[in-house]
Amino acid sequence: MTANPRGGRLTQAEIARIAGVSQATVSLVVNGRDEALTDDTRERVRAAIERTGYVANPIARVLAGGRNKLLGVHTFEKVFPLNGDDFYFPFLLGIEEEAESLGYDLLMFTSSGEQRRIFVDGRSRLNLADGALLLGRTPDMAEVAELARLGYPFVFIGHREIPGQALSYVAADYTDATAAVTRRLLELGHRRLAYLRLDAGGGQPGADRVAGYQLAARSARLGPAATPLWDVSGVDEAGAVLGDALDHGITALLVEQQILAEALAAACAARSVSIPADISVAVLGDTIGVRGSETDWSGFQVPKREMGAAATRLLIDQLEERVSRPHVESIACRPVEGSSIGPVKTPLAGGAAVPEPRRNRSITE
Repeated sequence: MTANPRGGRLTQAEIARIAGVSQATVSLVVNGRDEALTDDTRERVRAAIERTGYVANPIARVLAGGRNKLLGVHTFEKVFPLNGDDFYFPFLLGIEEEAESLGYDLLMFTSSGEQRRIFVDGRSRLNLADGALLLGRTPDMAEVAELARLGYPFVFIGHREIPGQALSYVAADYTDATAAVTRRLLELGHRRLAYLRLDAGGGQPGADRVAGYQLAARSARLGPAATPLWDVSGVDEAGAVLGDALDHGITALLVEQQILAEALAAACAARSVSIPADISVAVLGDTIGVRGSETDWSGFQVPKREMGAAATRLLIDQLEERVSRPHVESIACRPVEGSSIGPVKTPLAGGAAVPEPRRNRSITE
């Protein structure tokens, strides 16, 4: 496939250059008035259209720059919210509000099937729009890499990286936010902490959180033994995780997913363990799967609405050539005071040594 080297929407002029014909010839083929053309010329134009995935857009003829002010929104999984508390609702709200304020329309790409594709039969479906916003926790990075290679304008909502390929994205600053939560726990006297995450965490955003946790721990001169990283395969293991933490003298837990923190709270209640009197629990912004909570969790909130708006603004700025590509923006998370963390409990009586926590590994191993 061939991309427009200028990085914008493919035009008939670009198709003409690829096929080695005039723009007028391309227009004849696109509009079905190619009877006077030779078979060879007609096939060269059709081959160029097939190879690039060019989609004719009659509206664009009357708009400056060949754009139609249409932004695509491609989701790698189902994101339409069931209610206002849905994880993805604020992202979509921010996208819609910003697009409307800047005079652009939106086109949602929601292909059928369990695995949503950008390319179908070798063509990018996104060529219907001037550029696209990409959203989802489980992207097909091979397709994203191909889209970047072709020069199609897009902005990812969330931190994504491809080796050797720079991408435009707008991300929450999970590293700084997690480091701030860790420092707060350290200021409260906690010196044995553990980071918990489900299924090895949430991709690059999860890795950014871990980086912040480890950065704050190193700054406090705490080694891995005092600040382990534990992977949990399911929320049904919350009781075992809690028991392991208490057995090893851990006084504070940083939990990536709130759904896991909710399970830990239930395990605490079953064992008459008080949050935060006996153990502090901080939640690191991942609320997928949660439908309300009785606990006022401490930690931070992800600026989802702001991320959706910022990504939309960045894509439009790139389309209108106010910002170069690729470009990255980071948005600060909102601290949440909450009531689930507190001062460390009085150390063991008589100066007894606190047992060493297990090495950094999966709790289920």
